[in-house]
Amino acid sequence: MKSIWMLGSRGVAVHAPLAEDVEVDVAIVGAGITGLTAALALAEAGLRVMVLEAATVGAGVTGGSTGNLYATLASGQAPLRRKWGDQVSADVVRARVEAIDHIETLISRYAIDCQFQRQPAYRLLSEDRQQARHDLNDELDALISAGLGAEMSDGPGLPFDSWGIRIANQAQFNPLQYVQGLADRLLGEGVVIHQHCPVREIDAVKGVVRTDEASIAAKHIVQATHTPKGISLVQAGMLVSREYAVSAKLRSGEYPEGIIWILDPFHSLRSYRHGDEQYLMVIGEKHKTGEHHGDHYQKLREYFESRFDIEAFTHQWSAQQYGSPDGLPYIGRMHGHGNLYMATGFAADGLVWGTLAGRIIADQVLERDNPWQARFGARRITPGKSVLQYAKENATVTKHMVKDYFGTEKLKSFDIIGPGQARVATVDGEKLAIHRTEAGELKVLSAVCPHMKCIVHWNASESTWDCPCHGSRFDTEGEVIEGPAYHPLARVEGHG
Repeated sequence: MKSIWMLGSRGVAVHAPLAEDVEVDVAIVGAGITGLTAALALAEAGLRVMVLEAATVGAGVTGGSTGNLYATLASGQAPLRRKWGDQVSADVVRARVEAIDHIETLISRYAIDCQFQRQPAYRLLSEDRQQARHDLNDELDALISAGLGAEMSDGPGLPFDSWGIRIANQAQFNPLQYVQGLADRLLGEGVVIHQHCPVREIDAVKGVVRTDEASIAAKHIVQATHTPKGISLVQAGMLVSREYAVSAKLRSGEYPEGIIWILDPFHSLRSYRHGDEQYLMVIGEKHKTGEHHGDHYQKLREYFESRFDIEAFTHQWSAQQYGSPDGLPYIGRMHGHGNLYMATGFAADGLVWGTLAGRIIADQVLERDNPWQARFGARRITPGKSVLQYAKENATVTKHMVKDYFGTEKLKSFDIIGPGQARVATVDGEKLAIHRTEAGELKVLSAVCPHMKCIVHWNASESTWDCPCHGSRFDTEGEVIEGPAYHPLARVEGHG
């Protein structure tokens, strides 16, 4: 399931697989917007930088994003203001404005062809205006107080009644083409980018990153992996969720311009042009990773068809989000290590947070002052603003551990699993993740997530095994797709 950004994607130059031990100044794990933004600043400062990517440049969350760049938060400025107050609310906007401006500067400086353009953002009601009018007034006041140019406005030519807030001077681009452009520049700076090179261990004490084939000794290690790999205290409070996207061509009607958030309770719309073809995408159906309720893509298609004159659906994809317990990202040096860095807790706002994170981390490595290091520091402790989510997420983990270990069905025969079907079952006392391909081949894996031993669940929308505890995801061969797990699901032999 490839995102719409793959249209015309040219990829980047491929280095030979890493097959021997090497030494660098900085090893960056992850070739998305965070890792490559940091890599560029570090390489331009003269450091030896290596980037290790499990898949391909931008193929993770960056390439699954909306391509929307905005200074507020998708969840709204008013909730942030209520939790943190006016000063932090304004700081978030200033930091994010700087990050968007930095993206625009790099695009201009390096002539990156990624269709960057300034666009307004809208927060719109499509029905029941009176009930939500008060909330919109609070949101407008919070946006203006934080320094954004916002006003009440009608929607941008949607084929249904809409009204709400317009926020001027935000932006959109093709995120995959942008990071591929950064990668091209990095290769010119002598940075080595190894794709298809999953990291299996990070030893911060020894300053070593290990892959299947080699070890990389590094003075600094940057985890630009959307969530820290391995076991980290910060994961205990993260709300991990997935959100889905569907794109379509319209039979009639205009393609609305801008970043469009529909509060119904929440969908996001945006248009995209590739060559002479134009597309409209809708994003929504957010749910906690590992907890699946029906066909999320079909629900989006039905939503689309009820509001637009659809000619054909063209693409569908999804992306993962990690929401921090206090509502702000964790960026910078991790607890207990002066050489290990992370960037997580971006929620649905990762393109801008990732850019900011790359700059903050690069400045920390280079021992340069950055005005945002303290505000978003990875070592901060905010119990008053975090304790509720920590409690909720730990209760959720406990619930899944008990339910999945004691409530998993016992299976006597694999014959009941038909082509295209999958389930978790107990066989001879072992928890197994069982999938039969459309061609009839049986694939049997351990259902125990190697991260912290939770039981994975089947995601039928994407044909993946997803862990409901901390968001690790695996393909049908067991290989890690994303999340904190280092290692694949173990293969179980002797079944079939």
